[in-house]
Amino acid sequence: MSLTTRGRGVVAIAVVSFVLALLFGARSLNAVVVPAAVLLLAAYVQVSRLPALSVSREPPGDAHVGEERVVELSFTDRDGEPLKRPFVGTVTERVNEGLRLCPPGEGDSAYTVQQGEEVEEARFETAVGNEPLRYRLRYERRGEHQLGQASVRATDVFGLMETEFRLRGTSSVLVYPQVHYLHSWGRDSLRRLREYGRSEQREQFEELREYHPGDPLRDIHWKTTAKRDELVVKEFAAEAEAEAVTLAAGAGVDGADWMAEATASVALSLVDEGIPVEVTLPRGELTVGPDHGGERSLLRTLATATAGRVTDPEADITVTGRAEDAIVQVADAEYAFTELIDGRTERMETGRTEEVYA
Repeated sequence: MSLTTRGRGVVAIAVVSFVLALLFGARSLNAVVVPAAVLLLAAYVQVSRLPALSVSREPPGDAHVGEERVVELSFTDRDGEPLKRPFVGTVTERVNEGLRLCPPGEGDSAYTVQQGEEVEEARFETAVGNEPLRYRLRYERRGEHQLGQASVRATDVFGLMETEFRLRGTSSVLVYPQVHYLHSWGRDSLRRLREYGRSEQREQFEELREYHPGDPLRDIHWKTTAKRDELVVKEFAAEAEAEAVTLAAGAGVDGADWMAEATASVALSLVDEGIPVEVTLPRGELTVGPDHGGERSLLRTLATATAGRVTDPEADITVTGRAEDAIVQVADAEYAFTELIDGRTERMETGRTEEVYA
């Protein structure tokens, strides 16, 4: 607990008045010193009776680079009970590198943004405990990033005394790489890999089955469809023997971000076409596909993937991250990743891909 600038001013005036009272009579003592002493005592009592604070932070959830999310802070006592008496204070919330504070939007609390070298701070002048505080974040860089710690500087209603609470607890958010929509010609190049690992004896008919979204229209068996009054497709022996496409990724020292972005875009593009993909990274591997799931796991893995060599150079697709771009090699063709994308960005939400146009 300490005096504020205003409190020190009041103490200085009271001391001067006390000296004047000793020199020229007690009138200054009654007029200034006694009221100042009463105010300081009231301020001390008010600040000293503040309860120990605890903060709960509602994390904004994981998202892609470039997206915005809202964080909510709520304050309680140490037992988790709501504060009986809100008090005036300044709340400061730290936001670490990789995340950026946005100006308040509709529904957000009023706050100012304080810039630092590696962190930013959201500063609220508010009645603590009155209602939750909300601020807005923009996800700037791939990786796992920290929110917090929060601190509260409480003052009395006169602004004479203050005390500071440094609250324990931080939260982390995972920032996925951007997932870009590929040009049609880029998707066509990848789509040809559908035939990888299949028998070339397409005319070897195996069975009829119910139509599933994504099946080629040329495989519809129209005669049986007319009889059953539902779409029926022909399945060939080659289709039953389909294998996953292999994708191996690596990056130089400054190329991990491009590696992650290109790998996510290419792999999820193939999955959208119904093609499972076995992804090999410098540190780990996983399978993602229509029957395997794993889209979210792939994004989580790529969020923190680091540089390293391509461990399977014979894979169907290789992705090599560089400082300014990534190189995607499909069979004997080589592409710059930035040439494959068309400015649209896909977002993965609960296993579903949504397209967002910039």
